[in-house]
Amino acid sequence: MSGTTTPRLALPYIAVGQAQKELAHSQGLNRLDALVQATVQQVGLNTPPGSPVEGQAWILGTAPTGAWAGWANRLVQRIGGAWQSYAAFTGLVVYDAATLTQWGWTGAAWVLVAPRIIDASAIYDPPSIAAGGGVTTTIAVTGAALGDIVRVSFGLDLQGLTLTAWVSASGTVAARFQNGTAAAIDPGSATLRVRVEKP
Repeated sequence: MSGTTTPRLALPYIAVGQAQKELAHSQGLNRLDALVQATVQQVGLNTPPGSPVEGQAWILGTAPTGAWAGWANRLVQRIGGAWQSYAAFTGLVVYDAATLTQWGWTGAAWVLVAPRIIDASAIYDPPSIAAGGGVTTTIAVTGAALGDIVRVSFGLDLQGLTLTAWVSASGTVAARFQNGTAAAIDPGSATLRVRVEKP
C-alpha cells in the first residue's frame, strides 16, 4: 500500500493511530455511493438544479456554472446538503436515468457506450400476399426517430417472405412483408415485434 487513498476510486485509507477515523470511513462510503453502479439524473448538465434530492447525481458538461464552476466533466452528487465532486477515471460507466443509456469516460470525454433500446409489439394478420407483391403495416413506437436502427421479427414461419422494417416517421415504424416466391402466401396472424436502437 502506498499513498493515502486507493488508486482507482480514491477511497481513503485509515492509518494506524489516525484520529477521527470515522471521517475517512464516511468519505469512503460517500465515494462508493456515488461511483459504484453509478446512476445520474442527466449527462452534460451545466447549471445546478434548483431543488436537488439528497443522493442524486449528474455528469457535468464542459462549462459548468454557479456552485459547479470549475468542475467540467466531473460526476457530482448532492450529499449531506452540499455538492460533492468526483473526478472520472478511464473505464467509469454511468447509467443515465433520463435517457436509459450508459455513458463511459474515455479519459478525455464522456461517450455513449450502450444506446437506448425501445421495444414494441402488436398482433398483425397480413393479408394473402400475391407472388412478387408486398404489404406494409405500421406500429407505434414512442421515441423512435428517423435514422434509428430497427430490427423486426414475426411470430410465425415467413414461408419465403422477406420482412424488413424502418422508422417511417417520428414515433412510427413501418414493417414490410415482401413475397419473392412464385405463389401467393398467407402467413396468418401472429405477434409483430420491433426493436429500435438509438444510435
